[in-house]
Amino acid sequence: MWLGLHFWTWIVLTFLVIGGLTRHSEKRATQFLILARIAYLVMIISGVVLSIRTFGHAPLLISLKFLLGIGTIALIEISFGRKMERDTPHLIYWILGIVALITVGLGLTLAFH
Repeated sequence: MWLGLHFWTWIVLTFLVIGGLTRHSEKRATQFLILARIAYLVMIISGVVLSIRTFGHAPLLISLKFLLGIGTIALIEISFGRKMERDTPHLIYWILGIVALITVGLGLTLAFH
């Protein structure tokens, strides 16, 4: 149950971030940011539960996944902040995409380990 919740929250968060960062209206982007923050909470709670349950099997990978997840959230917040300032942070988008892919890949590795 927790793994499914965590997985689907990442998918929803992906669509929220893409939707929010591609909006031209600041009001619409802010609405997507609020929904993304709600998704963070669900994701963090389910991630903590999963980490507690699996920490004994792969503590290094779990710790790395946790740090990358927090880093991904930070990059999402930075991207939305730059968007609100009307700056075009294309480098931030690339870094966010790469870090998110590594995080998801590590998470899938842990899920099927």
